Amino acid sequence: MFDQLQQMMATPQTREMVFNMIAQQVAQAPPERREALSRVTVTLERTERGMNLEVSRSDDQQVEEVVRGAIANWIDMLSRGFQSMGFQVEIVE
Repeated sequence: MFDQLQQMMATPQTREMVFNMIAQQVAQAPPERREALSRVTVTLERTERGMNLEVSRSDDQQVEEVVRGAIANWIDMLSRGFQSMGFQVEIVE
């Protein structure tokens, strides 16, 4: 099942559909929230066998909640995906 999901998300059309849905949700946010989101920098560092993710802080509490929720959801999704393939997953706090 994860292989199917991974294959599906590997297609540009599916990724575009998912990202368009996210963009539509963000477009409905108040202008001051969109402005606060635009001031947050997300840095992805590609390593030989992984990646590092860093997200700058926001002065908007709701944006901070969105960041915390997004990171928690991605960690959950990635860890469960690797676990379902049989890997041992360690989450370091």
